[in-house]
Amino acid sequence: MADNPLVSILCLCYNQEKFIKESLESIKAQTYKNLEIIICDDFSHDQSVGVIESWISENTDLKIKFIEHDQNQGITKTLNELLKFSQGKYIQILALDDTLVKDKLERHVNMLENSSDEYALVFSDAHLMNHESMVYQNKFIARHYSYLSLESQNFYEMLLSKNFIPAMSVLMKRKNIIAENGWDESLPFEDYDMWLRLSKNYSFLFDEVITCSYRLHDNNSHRKKNVINYSAFFNIFIKHTQNERVRDILFVHLESIYREKSLTNEHKIFYSYYPIKSFSERFIKNNYNPTIYRIVLEIQRFTKYFRMFINGIFNK
Repeated sequence: MADNPLVSILCLCYNQEKFIKESLESIKAQTYKNLEIIICDDFSHDQSVGVIESWISENTDLKIKFIEHDQNQGITKTLNELLKFSQGKYIQILALDDTLVKDKLERHVNMLENSSDEYALVFSDAHLMNHESMVYQNKFIARHYSYLSLESQNFYEMLLSKNFIPAMSVLMKRKNIIAENGWDESLPFEDYDMWLRLSKNYSFLFDEVITCSYRLHDNNSHRKKNVINYSAFFNIFIKHTQNERVRDILFVHLESIYREKSLTNEHKIFYSYYPIKSFSERFIKNNYNPTIYRIVLEIQRFTKYFRMFINGIFNK
């Protein structure tokens, strides 16, 4: 590349002392050298801060800024803070339990530098590894789509179904993040909402070469997303009400948590945007006993089949 634009690597840490050095070393090993490293410890309760400070002291030749929080801010608020400190044309996010392949940034800067404004980011698949850095046979994307062949395109409709993009694999154009006003600080996680918002207006480049590794362990974010509050899910999708599929997607989740007697405010969010479509939906809006709801559904099914039976007799 004739020009080597600055890449800002936003590093997030929360209780990851065992993996920090390996993650930071994967940054140091990058073949692309025009980097700034901005690290934030979000009020860890282990020895993460000490590990980070030790590594920084050993790498004074690198451009590094370290921010230590005195209380936990959460991922999205922290990222917006780090974005303000950053100067790079491109933004790479790395949780300090994941790692990058050494030519990751070189490959992805080159791809973005040669892309049009149609593309907001580049991503790849990711290896999966355990707490001892042993790599599994399966890959990140295959955990979400078993039979998926990807190419550079607009992924909006696919992302409405599920989030299959490994966050650590993504290199983003800074200008597109700024245009979206950064990350939504009301959310407990950053990636899915940003991918959906960007993909409404832009395509994504896909790199067939795996460029990173995602660590599976008890404390990482994808494990926690299995038990996130449902309000976050609704607050993400409410931004996409113009898409006809979104009502059905949201209602499936709404009905599921209603049947589990786990509704908090999700029905209020849903019905503030969508009118009631049926008598049975009124039960969900008012959070009536789910047992009665199931009875109502059975009555509706019986009525439907009875009408079909009667119509069949009289149409003979």
